[in-house]
Amino acid sequence: MTLISRYRVTILLSLLGWGCLAIYAYKGSYVDDNGVLIESFGFIPLFWLFQLLAFVSLIYTAVKHRK
Repeated sequence: MTLISRYRVTILLSLLGWGCLAIYAYKGSYVDDNGVLIESFGFIPLFWLFQLLAFVSLIYTAVKHRK
């Protein structure tokens, strides 16, 4: 098995996390006319969730395929 195919779930979860962070940075934040802060705050916890899941997947895969 190749390294990429072995860790494909880990790579996918990590890329999804970084995608969430990129979307958050791209959309940015601003204050509207009423003085309310408008931002896509939900992408920050999603980033950390995906990174945590990627880390758990990395540990699981490494233990499972230990030689």
